[in-house]
Amino acid sequence: MPFNRNSLRQSKVLYLAPLLLIFTCCQKWDPDSQFQAEVQTLKEKREQYKYIRNQEAQQNLNQFKGDVLLKIVRKLPVRELDLLLGYKYKILAQASQQGDFWERRQYYWEDIVESKWGQVSSEYQLCRKDSVLLIVSINSKEVIGIEY
Repeated sequence: MPFNRNSLRQSKVLYLAPLLLIFTCCQKWDPDSQFQAEVQTLKEKREQYKYIRNQEAQQNLNQFKGDVLLKIVRKLPVRELDLLLGYKYKILAQASQQGDFWERRQYYWEDIVESKWGQVSSEYQLCRKDSVLLIVSINSKEVIGIEY
């Protein structure tokens, strides 16, 4: 009978399989340790998600701030200004002259971020509070001046 390598491999597997089965069956299942392992895995996943979400939020803030600063220009209609920055601002001065309405507004960065993403967002949690982003002077139609 010729020597067959495949039959030798098959016989090794047949001898090793019961041994592996015996060793794995000898360990008792511990529900407490399994539960602790699952809890630890969930904690690690949650921390990883929070880290990634904070990175994304910081990128969103940086991108949005750059966009805002580029888009706020003289002659920008007041309607577009309000859509971009929101309706929450501090009025520094108001005047009405010859049927034209003039206003000087101070926009806080946190109010702009809140207007875009809301107070419970990661972006709002990360943004600098009490930071004035810009002061805008408008007439009844358009932006007439910007101070950064």
